[in-house]
Amino acid sequence: MEQNRQHLEATLPAKYKQSVELLNLRKIQESMAKQKNYQQAHQVQVRAQELEEKEREQYMVDVHKKILASEANMMARQADQMAALKKKLEAKMNERLKMREVEHNKILQRYQNVKKEIENQQNIERIKRERQYKVVNRPQSASQRSTMGASKMGASKMTASKMGASKYSYNPAGPSSAAQK
Repeated sequence: MEQNRQHLEATLPAKYKQSVELLNLRKIQESMAKQKNYQQAHQVQVRAQELEEKEREQYMVDVHKKILASEANMMARQADQMAALKKKLEAKMNERLKMREVEHNKILQRYQNVKKEIENQQNIERIKRERQYKVVNRPQSASQRSTMGASKMGASKMTASKMGASKYSYNPAGPSSAAQK
């Protein structure tokens, strides 16, 4: 900003353009001095100097206003550029966030698909194993298994008693009781 101010001060002319009225007063002053009318020439000279001072001050005010206006324009232009850059940055950020969210959703969907596929494979394997190890008359509950086991044991005792005691079977009463039969 300081560079811009220095550039404007350097480019704007330091010497202002004198007004027509001031130039006329200078000519009148010269002509009166040539006519040796020094008193009137001095009065015209004083008026010309006052007018010149006013014009110089006005010129400096105008130059200062131009510099301030230029700085204000530059600041407004920079603010617009900054707003445009922020908007562009925000748009890119939103675009990246959307891309990230889309990528996240893709990965999540892929994960869910793989998880579902693995679960399905495991279910298929479990069903295959169940079919493979399934026995036709296998009882399903523990109570059914115990009653089934007891009935099988009873059947084996009955079979042995119906067939008669073999000479190789064990008799707790001893051999004499087997002979009594």
